[in-house]
Amino acid sequence: MQKDRKETSGFSERLAFTGRIAASIAHEIRNPLTNVSLSARQLKEAFSEDSPWARHIEIIARNTERINFLITEMLNCARPPKLNMQAHDINGILDGTLDSIKAKMTAQKVRVRRTFCCGSPEVKVDREQITRVFSNVMINAMDAMPEGGVMTLETDRESDFFVIRIKDTGTGIPEEDIIRIFDPFFSTKSSGIGLGLSITYTTVVSHGGSISVESQKKAGTTFTISLPTQ
Repeated sequence: MQKDRKETSGFSERLAFTGRIAASIAHEIRNPLTNVSLSARQLKEAFSEDSPWARHIEIIARNTERINFLITEMLNCARPPKLNMQAHDINGILDGTLDSIKAKMTAQKVRVRRTFCCGSPEVKVDREQITRVFSNVMINAMDAMPEGGVMTLETDRESDFFVIRIKDTGTGIPEEDIIRIFDPFFSTKSSGIGLGLSITYTTVVSHGGSISVESQKKAGTTFTISLPTQ
Protein backbone atom coordinates (compact mmCIF):
# COMPACT_ATOMS: atom_id res chain seq x y z
CA MET A 1 0.00 0.00 0.00
CA GLN A 2 2.96 2.33 0.66
CA LYS A 3 4.12 1.77 -2.91
CA ASP A 4 0.61 2.53 -4.19
CA ARG A 5 0.61 5.86 -2.31
CA LYS A 6 3.98 6.86 -3.81
CA GLU A 7 2.77 5.94 -7.30
CA THR A 8 -0.46 7.88 -6.69
CA SER A 9 1.52 10.96 -5.59
CA GLY A 10 3.72 10.80 -8.69
CA PHE A 11 0.68 10.31 -10.91
CA SER A 12 -1.06 13.34 -9.37
CA GLU A 13 1.95 15.54 -10.12
CA ARG A 14 2.07 14.36 -13.75
CA LEU A 15 -1.70 14.83 -13.95
CA ALA A 16 -1.45 18.44 -12.78
CA PHE A 17 1.23 19.17 -15.41
CA THR A 18 -0.83 17.49 -18.14
CA GLY A 19 -3.87 19.43 -16.98
CA ARG A 20 -2.09 22.76 -17.45
CA ILE A 21 -1.11 21.81 -20.99
CA ALA A 22 -4.65 20.56 -21.76
CA ALA A 23 -6.12 23.81 -20.41
CA SER A 24 -3.88 25.86 -22.71
CA ILE A 25 -4.80 23.75 -25.74
CA ALA A 26 -8.50 23.90 -24.85
CA HIS A 27 -8.33 27.69 -24.57
CA GLU A 28 -6.75 27.99 -28.03
CA ILE A 29 -9.43 25.72 -29.54
CA ARG A 30 -12.39 27.28 -27.76
CA ASN A 31 -11.70 30.83 -28.94
CA PRO A 32 -12.23 30.10 -32.67
CA LEU A 33 -14.89 27.50 -31.79
CA THR A 34 -16.91 30.19 -30.00
CA ASN A 35 -16.77 32.35 -33.12
CA VAL A 36 -18.00 29.45 -35.26
CA SER A 37 -20.83 28.74 -32.81
CA LEU A 38 -21.94 32.40 -32.73
CA SER A 39 -21.83 32.61 -36.52
CA ALA A 40 -23.93 29.45 -36.83
CA ARG A 41 -26.47 30.90 -34.40
CA GLN A 42 -26.71 34.14 -36.42
CA LEU A 43 -27.10 32.20 -39.66
CA LYS A 44 -29.86 30.11 -38.10
CA GLU A 45 -31.74 33.30 -37.21
CA ALA A 46 -31.20 34.73 -40.71
CA PHE A 47 -32.52 31.71 -42.64
CA SER A 48 -35.94 30.11 -42.32
CA GLU A 49 -36.32 26.42 -41.40
CA ASP A 50 -37.32 25.50 -44.95
CA SER A 51 -34.21 27.13 -46.42
CA PRO A 52 -31.85 24.76 -48.28
CA TRP A 53 -29.08 26.11 -46.00
CA ALA A 54 -30.90 25.23 -42.77
CA ARG A 55 -29.67 21.62 -42.68
CA HIS A 56 -26.04 22.66 -43.16
CA ILE A 57 -26.30 25.31 -40.45
CA GLU A 58 -27.76 22.72 -38.07
CA ILE A 59 -24.85 20.35 -38.81
CA ILE A 60 -22.35 23.11 -38.00
CA ALA A 61 -24.14 23.98 -34.74
CA ARG A 62 -24.46 20.35 -33.64
CA ASN A 63 -20.83 19.55 -34.29
CA THR A 64 -19.50 22.67 -32.55
CA GLU A 65 -21.50 21.60 -29.48
CA ARG A 66 -19.97 18.13 -29.66
CA ILE A 67 -16.43 19.51 -29.98
CA ASN A 68 -17.07 21.74 -26.97
CA PHE A 69 -18.32 18.72 -25.01
CA LEU A 70 -15.20 16.73 -25.96
CA ILE A 71 -12.95 19.59 -24.81
CA THR A 72 -14.75 19.69 -21.45
CA GLU A 73 -14.40 15.92 -21.04
CA MET A 74 -10.73 16.07 -22.02
CA LEU A 75 -10.13 18.70 -19.34
CA ASN A 76 -12.00 16.61 -16.76
CA CYS A 77 -9.79 13.69 -17.70
CA ALA A 78 -6.47 15.54 -17.72
CA ARG A 79 -6.65 17.69 -14.61
CA PRO A 80 -7.55 16.77 -11.03
CA PRO A 81 -11.08 17.97 -10.25
CA LYS A 82 -11.68 20.51 -7.47
CA LEU A 83 -13.04 18.45 -4.63
CA ASN A 84 -15.55 19.39 -1.94
CA MET A 85 -14.49 16.82 0.63
CA GLN A 86 -17.13 15.95 3.22
CA ALA A 87 -17.89 12.85 5.29
CA HIS A 88 -20.50 10.71 3.52
CA ASP A 89 -22.02 7.25 3.93
CA ILE A 90 -20.52 5.36 0.97
CA ASN A 91 -23.13 2.60 1.14
CA GLY A 92 -25.80 5.29 0.91
CA ILE A 93 -24.12 6.86 -2.14
CA LEU A 94 -24.00 3.44 -3.81
CA ASP A 95 -27.72 2.94 -3.15
CA GLY A 96 -28.48 6.41 -4.51
CA THR A 97 -26.45 5.69 -7.64
CA LEU A 98 -28.38 2.46 -8.17
CA ASP A 99 -31.66 4.37 -7.90
CA SER A 100 -30.53 6.81 -10.61
CA ILE A 101 -29.91 3.98 -13.11
CA LYS A 102 -32.84 1.79 -12.07
CA ALA A 103 -34.68 2.26 -15.38
CA LYS A 104 -31.66 1.06 -17.37
CA MET A 105 -31.23 -1.95 -15.07
CA THR A 106 -34.88 -2.93 -15.49
CA ALA A 107 -34.73 -2.53 -19.28
CA GLN A 108 -31.62 -4.73 -19.50
CA LYS A 109 -32.88 -7.29 -16.96
CA VAL A 110 -29.90 -6.75 -14.66
CA ARG A 111 -30.35 -7.94 -11.08
CA VAL A 112 -28.39 -6.46 -8.17
CA ARG A 113 -26.83 -8.19 -5.19
CA ARG A 114 -25.51 -6.14 -2.28
CA THR A 115 -23.02 -7.26 0.35
CA PHE A 116 -22.36 -4.10 2.35
CA CYS A 117 -20.24 -3.90 5.48
CA CYS A 118 -21.98 -3.17 8.75
CA GLY A 119 -22.86 0.28 10.07
CA SER A 120 -22.78 3.60 8.25
CA PRO A 121 -19.28 3.80 6.76
CA GLU A 122 -18.49 7.51 6.48
CA VAL A 123 -15.57 8.47 4.27
CA LYS A 124 -14.47 11.96 3.24
CA VAL A 125 -15.28 12.27 -0.48
CA ASP A 126 -16.69 14.72 -2.97
CA ARG A 127 -20.21 13.31 -3.19
CA GLU A 128 -20.90 14.50 -6.75
CA GLN A 129 -17.58 13.29 -8.12
CA ILE A 130 -17.62 9.91 -6.38
CA THR A 131 -21.22 9.35 -7.50
CA ARG A 132 -20.02 9.85 -11.06
CA VAL A 133 -17.29 7.27 -10.46
CA PHE A 134 -19.79 4.69 -9.23
CA SER A 135 -22.22 5.52 -12.04
CA ASN A 136 -19.54 5.13 -14.74
CA VAL A 137 -18.45 1.74 -13.41
CA MET A 138 -22.02 0.48 -12.94
CA ILE A 139 -23.07 1.55 -16.44
CA ASN A 140 -20.01 -0.20 -17.89
CA ALA A 141 -21.00 -3.31 -15.93
CA MET A 142 -24.53 -3.20 -17.37
CA ASP A 143 -23.23 -2.59 -20.90
CA ALA A 144 -21.22 -5.80 -20.51
CA MET A 145 -24.50 -7.67 -19.88
CA PRO A 146 -26.80 -6.65 -22.78
CA GLU A 147 -28.85 -9.85 -22.38
CA GLY A 148 -29.17 -9.49 -18.61
CA GLY A 149 -27.18 -10.75 -15.68
CA VAL A 150 -26.15 -9.97 -12.11
CA MET A 151 -24.28 -6.95 -10.81
CA THR A 152 -22.79 -7.46 -7.35
CA LEU A 153 -21.80 -4.61 -5.05
CA GLU A 154 -19.51 -5.34 -2.12
CA THR A 155 -18.04 -2.97 0.46
CA ASP A 156 -15.53 -3.64 3.21
CA ARG A 157 -12.89 -2.02 5.40
CA GLU A 158 -9.32 -3.07 4.71
CA SER A 159 -6.68 -1.42 6.90
CA ASP A 160 -6.90 2.36 6.29
CA PHE A 161 -9.05 2.00 3.19
CA PHE A 162 -12.72 1.55 2.41
CA VAL A 163 -13.02 -0.87 -0.50
CA ILE A 164 -15.84 -1.03 -3.03
CA ARG A 165 -16.08 -3.92 -5.51
CA ILE A 166 -18.47 -3.80 -8.46
CA LYS A 167 -18.78 -7.12 -10.29
CA ASP A 168 -20.69 -8.18 -13.39
CA THR A 169 -21.44 -11.51 -15.06
CA GLY A 170 -20.71 -10.22 -18.56
CA THR A 171 -18.46 -11.46 -21.31
CA GLY A 172 -15.29 -10.10 -19.74
CA ILE A 173 -12.59 -7.80 -21.11
CA PRO A 174 -9.95 -9.19 -23.51
CA GLU A 175 -6.52 -9.42 -21.89
CA GLU A 176 -4.97 -7.06 -24.44
CA ASP A 177 -7.54 -4.38 -23.52
CA ILE A 178 -7.11 -4.57 -19.73
CA ILE A 179 -3.92 -2.49 -19.72
CA ARG A 180 -5.64 0.21 -21.82
CA ILE A 181 -8.98 0.33 -20.03
CA PHE A 182 -8.24 3.64 -18.26
CA ASP A 183 -6.52 5.29 -21.24
CA PRO A 184 -8.16 8.45 -22.63
CA PHE A 185 -10.17 7.86 -25.83
CA PHE A 186 -9.94 4.08 -25.56
CA SER A 187 -13.33 2.42 -25.90
CA THR A 188 -14.69 -0.91 -27.06
CA LYS A 189 -18.14 0.64 -27.58
CA SER A 190 -19.10 1.82 -31.05
CA SER A 191 -20.83 4.89 -29.58
CA GLY A 192 -18.34 5.64 -26.82
CA ILE A 193 -15.69 8.38 -26.78
CA GLY A 194 -13.50 6.55 -24.27
CA LEU A 195 -13.27 9.15 -21.51
CA GLY A 196 -15.62 7.78 -18.84
CA LEU A 197 -13.21 5.35 -17.21
CA SER A 198 -10.27 7.70 -17.69
CA ILE A 199 -12.15 10.42 -15.78
CA THR A 200 -13.10 7.80 -13.21
CA TYR A 201 -9.43 6.93 -12.70
CA THR A 202 -8.45 10.59 -12.37
CA THR A 203 -11.19 11.23 -9.81
CA VAL A 204 -10.31 8.23 -7.64
CA VAL A 205 -6.61 9.14 -7.67
CA SER A 206 -7.51 12.73 -6.75
CA HIS A 207 -9.24 11.30 -3.67
CA GLY A 208 -5.97 9.58 -2.70
CA GLY A 209 -7.40 6.21 -3.66
CA SER A 210 -6.84 3.57 -6.31
CA ILE A 211 -8.90 1.64 -8.85
CA SER A 212 -8.08 -1.67 -10.50
CA VAL A 213 -9.83 -4.16 -12.76
CA GLU A 214 -9.79 -7.94 -13.02
CA SER A 215 -11.55 -9.84 -15.78
CA GLN A 216 -11.90 -13.31 -17.23
CA LYS A 217 -13.38 -14.22 -20.59
CA LYS A 218 -17.04 -15.28 -20.20
CA ALA A 219 -16.66 -15.00 -16.40
CA GLY A 220 -17.27 -11.30 -15.85
CA THR A 221 -15.32 -8.31 -14.61
CA THR A 222 -14.59 -6.82 -11.18
CA PHE A 223 -13.67 -3.19 -10.56
CA THR A 224 -12.10 -2.53 -7.15
CA ILE A 225 -12.08 1.02 -5.79
CA SER A 226 -10.13 1.80 -2.60
CA LEU A 227 -10.71 5.11 -0.78
CA PRO A 228 -8.62 6.23 2.21
CA THR A 229 -10.48 6.48 5.52
CA GLN A 230 -7.89 8.78 7.11
